[in-house]
Amino acid sequence: MKTKLFSLATALLVSVISFAQGTFTVLSAKGENVVQQGAEYSPLGPGMKLPANAKVMLGEGGAVELSNADGKTVNLNTPGIYTMNDVAGNFKADNSGIAQRYLAYVFNEMSGEDGGNTSNMSITGSVERSLENNGISLFSPESTYFMQKATTIQWASEADLGECTVKVLNLFDEPVLEEKVNGNIATLDLSNIEFEEDAIYKLVVTSSEKPGIKSGELILRVPSEEERAQFEEDLSEINKAKDEESPLYHALMAKFCKVNGLYVDAVAHFEKALVLAPESEMIRIEYNAFLDQAGVQQARN
Repeated sequence: MKTKLFSLATALLVSVISFAQGTFTVLSAKGENVVQQGAEYSPLGPGMKLPANAKVMLGEGGAVELSNADGKTVNLNTPGIYTMNDVAGNFKADNSGIAQRYLAYVFNEMSGEDGGNTSNMSITGSVERSLENNGISLFSPESTYFMQKATTIQWASEADLGECTVKVLNLFDEPVLEEKVNGNIATLDLSNIEFEEDAIYKLVVTSSEKPGIKSGELILRVPSEEERAQFEEDLSEINKAKDEESPLYHALMAKFCKVNGLYVDAVAHFEKALVLAPESEMIRIEYNAFLDQAGVQQARN
């Protein structure tokens, strides 16, 4: 009797592990639905195989029927983000307000529309050309919009830089801000500088000890009053569900910033998201794809 009970328990355990960790097959899919594959999102379709670590995202009207290797089926029909390796196949959707806004960006990016609640004034939905450099790679493409607040700039270099000088210059190469830092990150307080509306400024990072090692000139664009008002209106909507301890909140903010050309702010939010969820493949893949598009030499591993 004990042997039979043990065999039954073993069979159940194997079934649970198989369902939780095995490969899933999509039987049917409808409505808004995608699976993350690398840095891309692909619509689900019958016959598609999903590994245990796959992220399935369902939006409006989204529904997916899945089958595991043993033929057991499960239906996902609540909008949200699902991870296939949820224990014992008890799939629970993250359908919080933050998750819903994140999904809005995903589905709008796929349809070629602007992201989420962002208006038609979105500056760009894709990362611009990479920034040339002489030994220092800024974590940004060649230009970025910025808000007049504390802004974090990050860079990478194969050289041992020691102290670095970070300068913000106007178009006449007159410095409006200069700071010296050690390491590869600087937080600049831009709130007290009177930037001209619609003006363009430049940011350069140089090794203090080896002036020949420097970044390219990152173009800092000042949003117009109308653009700033729209940014703040959209942010007020996102921040209704603000949670500084949520990695998904920072992933959402990174998407918002990327869509609106606020690239240096996107980096800061990607970094915060990974500190909070270092095991998140979804966030890491998106961040590495962003850095690759921006031409940064050292993406995070």
